[in-house]
Amino acid sequence: MLWTLWFGLLAALLSRTVTAQANAIYRDPDTGLVFSSNYVLYRVNQGITYRVAIPANVQTYTSYDAVIQAVIPNDVGWAGIAWAGSMPRNPLTVAWRNSQNQPVLSSRWAGPTTTPSTPFSGPAPSPTAPTWQYTALCKGCTSWTTDTGASRFLSPRGGNRMAFAYSPNRPSSPNSPTSTIPIHDVHGYWQHDFSGAANQDFDAIVERLASGV
Repeated sequence: MLWTLWFGLLAALLSRTVTAQANAIYRDPDTGLVFSSNYVLYRVNQGITYRVAIPANVQTYTSYDAVIQAVIPNDVGWAGIAWAGSMPRNPLTVAWRNSQNQPVLSSRWAGPTTTPSTPFSGPAPSPTAPTWQYTALCKGCTSWTTDTGASRFLSPRGGNRMAFAYSPNRPSSPNSPTSTIPIHDVHGYWQHDFSGAANQDFDAIVERLASGV
């Protein structure tokens, strides 16, 4: 009976927390981009914020660039996002901190293909901050070719099923983006609404961020 009650309470807490912070619109003062933002839990009352920004006026069933931003608590060893909501056969963006506590991004595919993610330079993380974050341009994250040769596209107009995975342990070689990573402790899924992530000046903002201005 006690186990059943605790399980029901835990489920209610998880549901309420995720729903309250699902698909919020976030206007980032540092980059100037508008993001669609989701807060995903890896334990009760502790989660990772994932934000996506895309160009406006993107046509459906076409490839387009995206900017991914993540705000990650310090107790996370590594965290990864699967752009199509599953580990195999879709682009993965995995991140952790190196020995200098700087973000390391690793673009992966559970197979022979990788997808480039280019992080933008930013201020060094504060050693006393409870979280760290990265912001990166991802090319090839919104469309890809499956093992059967079919093309897959993420919708710029509505919800896309996405997934994340988390481990409290850092990779064995944290300074290398090709390091092996420990198996994840938790994974989860959510629907990320891209319709609120559109930016009219996306290309100009990305160019400015890439130049470090």
